[in-house]
Amino acid sequence: MTKMEETGRLMNQQILEDWISALDALNRQIKQWVADREQSGSLSIREVPVTKNEEYIGSYQVNMLVLLSNNNHVDICPIGRFALGAIGRVDFTNYKKTFPFLYSSRKGWLSLDSRKPLTETLFNELLDQLLDN
Repeated sequence: MTKMEETGRLMNQQILEDWISALDALNRQIKQWVADREQSGSLSIREVPVTKNEEYIGSYQVNMLVLLSNNNHVDICPIGRFALGAIGRVDFTNYKKTFPFLYSSRKGWLSLDSRKPLTETLFNELLDQLLDN
């Protein structure tokens, strides 16, 4: 392996580690935001491992969150590290309606639709829309 190839491999490894770290942080944040709903029994959370395979960074495993209510569920699906205009993308979906979120190292998670930062208030509004659908 040439010096340039090794440098590229190390850069790709760092990109992957940063992406997995951003996804893990998002999952932890969402769990905090829904903790009250989970304690009241109106919602349960499952972590489901998913394997992704992307050009440059290869195959990797991350956790998808599944939020279950009595009559519906919402998946928080990692779509990919390489998203147009962002570092990565995650979809909040009930498979009838989807809200995509893009990750920016400077701004954090942003709604693709509104370009607003992902806050607890916005997350709960979208979650309610998806659970009611």
